[in-house]
Amino acid sequence: MLTWLLSIPPATRGAILLVSGISVFGFSDNLTLLVSDQVGVGQFHFSRSLIAVVMVAILGRIFGMPVIPRYWKPVLARTVFIVTSMLLYFGVLPMMPIAEAGAGLFTSPIFVLIFSSVFFRERIGWRRILAVMIGTSGVMLVLQPGGDGFTVFHLLPVLAGACYAMGSLITYRYLQDESSLAILMSFLVSIALCGALATSVLTAFPVSPALLAEAPFLFSAWQKVDGLFWMWMVAIAAGASIALSLMTRAYQLTQTSYAAIYEYAYVISAGLFGWLFWGIVPGLVSALGIALIIFAGIVIVLAQQRQDEEAA
Repeated sequence: MLTWLLSIPPATRGAILLVSGISVFGFSDNLTLLVSDQVGVGQFHFSRSLIAVVMVAILGRIFGMPVIPRYWKPVLARTVFIVTSMLLYFGVLPMMPIAEAGAGLFTSPIFVLIFSSVFFRERIGWRRILAVMIGTSGVMLVLQPGGDGFTVFHLLPVLAGACYAMGSLITYRYLQDESSLAILMSFLVSIALCGALATSVLTAFPVSPALLAEAPFLFSAWQKVDGLFWMWMVAIAAGASIALSLMTRAYQLTQTSYAAIYEYAYVISAGLFGWLFWGIVPGLVSALGIALIIFAGIVIVLAQQRQDEEAA
């Protein structure tokens, strides 16, 4: 299997790794529901990263891969963008429906195209633009954002999508020769520190009971946990470590404006495991959205094949 994977073109290999990583994330994120009522999001990130850091260090020792970055400046720049993206996304959840926040975050492929064209003078082509438009439409149908009217808070998840897109571009443009485990380690340590700091602040300066009742996952202070919590956290951390490793390597191999479209697979993966684990069945509109997402992936693959043939 590994020999076959190494024998295929880097772009195709990156697409396979990205879809695989995203699919694992869909599985792992569904497990989060098992612990989200015990701790806040800051403690969750800290606990998950604490375990994942150990796992990544062990993987580095087994495979002989460094976990300390060599190219500190681009790694730190990428880390800042990705961590900021996650903080913005989770920070806006109590202020708007999660569907609207998710729809904003999934604008990242659009920003990848914009940034690729503006900052790196990359020729995009109408097929990839069409694929992103179709995929984004599918995400909107799956998430079904509400229509209560625009507020300033709607800009925050969109900004999260822009930050995520820039972090992905930095990975491809400047970190192809960096160890994927070192990139991952930088993110895990950073998000752990942010989670610990946020939870400590909430412990020292707790929010009002009304706000805590409205969004306990976001505003909870440090909580006591049991052995079952840590058991689930090990499973979640393992899934996150595998997913992030595959996704990071994918963005090192594949041109970002091609690879970004495959992140729409998260909607399919999360929906599938949500149905298997929790019995959540997508409606007709969501099914149509999933079909559009799959079609967008087909369009992007055909566009890449056409470009490869023209280059040859």
